[in-house]
Amino acid sequence: MAILTAAMKNALASEYASLALFGTVYTTAPGSSAGTEPTGGSPAFARKSLSWSAPSSGAITATATFDIPTGTTVVGTGVHSALTGGTYLDGNSVVSQAFPTGGTLQVTFTFTQV
Repeated sequence: MAILTAAMKNALASEYASLALFGTVYTTAPGSSAGTEPTGGSPAFARKSLSWSAPSSGAITATATFDIPTGTTVVGTGVHSALTGGTYLDGNSVVSQAFPTGGTLQVTFTFTQV
């Protein structure tokens, strides 16, 4: 059965946001399991807390900026339930981006309940 009401779509988007608390990037593509997160760097790479927008038409977004270590190539993003460890909840492949000298990468995470 298709979800027809904005109220239910927004409720499901809100539930996603309540679980997907931390964002990350990966050096290997995620799928049914998480990709490999970068390590090292200065400042050191770390997952970022996500502050999701209010749902609208079943969609929510959150933006985070990651410190990417020198020599890293980012190929995916994902969301987890905790800053370290926790549960891998969702992931996505992205266009590969190389960081030969390190830097930062801003990622906008989007969930849309259709």
